[in-house]
Amino acid sequence: MQTNNTIRTFFEPRGVVLIGARSSPGFGYGIPIKLQEQGWEDRLHLVNPKGGRMHGMPVYKRVSEVPDAVDLAVVIVPAHGVPGVLAEIGERGIGHVIIESAGFGETGREGANLQAEAEAVAKRYNLRVLGPNCVGVVNTKNRFTTVEVIPEALTPGNTAIIAQSGVFGNVLLDRLYYDSLFISKAVTLGNRMDVNESEILDYLRNDPSTRVIMMYLEGAADGRLLYRTLSGVTRDKPVLILKSGSTSEGKAATASHTGSLSGEDKLYGGMFDQTGAIRVKTLEELVEFTRVFSTQPLPRGNRLGIVTSSGSLGALATDAAVTSGLKLSPLSRSVVDKVKEGAPGWMNVKNPLDVGPSGKFVSALTAFMEDPDIDMVLAITIIPYAVFSLFGQIGLTGDMWFGDIAAIRRHARHKPLLVCVVGNREFVRHMSEVAGPEVPVLESPEMAARALAELWRYKRWRIRNDIK
Repeated sequence: MQTNNTIRTFFEPRGVVLIGARSSPGFGYGIPIKLQEQGWEDRLHLVNPKGGRMHGMPVYKRVSEVPDAVDLAVVIVPAHGVPGVLAEIGERGIGHVIIESAGFGETGREGANLQAEAEAVAKRYNLRVLGPNCVGVVNTKNRFTTVEVIPEALTPGNTAIIAQSGVFGNVLLDRLYYDSLFISKAVTLGNRMDVNESEILDYLRNDPSTRVIMMYLEGAADGRLLYRTLSGVTRDKPVLILKSGSTSEGKAATASHTGSLSGEDKLYGGMFDQTGAIRVKTLEELVEFTRVFSTQPLPRGNRLGIVTSSGSLGALATDAAVTSGLKLSPLSRSVVDKVKEGAPGWMNVKNPLDVGPSGKFVSALTAFMEDPDIDMVLAITIIPYAVFSLFGQIGLTGDMWFGDIAAIRRHARHKPLLVCVVGNREFVRHMSEVAGPEVPVLESPEMAARALAELWRYKRWRIRNDIK
């Protein structure tokens, strides 16, 4: 496997040449505008056979004319022109290339032959190539991007994205900030003519900006290499994987998308189990579980405490938790005594704890977070929105009902804490503010319980492999 330095240039280039820039709307139009907005104009060079000026910048007719230090080329030309462009790039001495053009191995035999021709040229010049059929990279730390993204997506975070699909990675960036999930780096692999998911994983393992890695995988470029790489990466950072191609129809779809052979699904499942990777079933799980892994510490054990203002939602969470391998142990005497003090006679103090309208939610949540016999806590904060709105008119806000959850988290950082809110979107937004950035608010009790179970499953894998 290549060293991290060979991958770093894709994210931290000294200079960039965009080949195939255009002045009219279409593929190749928006990227130079976005790079200018992010302060890269002095390190960006445009190439188009027509020459002239574009976006207020000079346009060179050939790669050989590009001045200054350039170590990354972004190629957006018709597929049949790519092999020749790669030769120009190699002659210019540029060592890294992102091929965003499509029309290669994903299209059938003719495209595969064209991809093989491009690969041969790349090897002749020792080029490192990302793609083809991708949209490249995003690095929020230096605000470098080879794809048009909204400004919010460039807010620095601690989560990295690896996606075979360019559009998949792009739309993730479009939505993740809504969930207060911000990224460190993103990379789309496309057909993986050269750079593959294992090299990117190895690079991200040593990236100080990345705490968690989320992946969309259609199939491994090299199964044994992926196994070895995951086995190492997950010792340091959690990796969450959404893999498509679990059905025969899905396998056919991946082959026509990125030319990927998705392989036998059970083999992938076994690989992920053995290497400590977290396999998710849906896109929603990928996002929600990543939110949890990116903010929460790993639990000491699998003992879950549930505090809820809705008995029914507490029951749903309990079923999901127990089915997923968590335990709801009886409450300790100290917790029972703290909760019973001043509580109405009808409140049954047990786990899960339904406090109803007793006014005991804050003291119960605090007691659960302080109790060493509880390893993780799920707080289900439910109130009819009409009631919340009515009392809001007299100044009664969410923290008065459910406590200053952000402050409670600050006093017990060692213990995972999730909040579940079901109901009106405005109430969800309000409780997200109450919970603060370190406590994810999920809108499904089952999803929240399964996310906590995955935290424990990953911790248990680390224990079994003697990883502290």
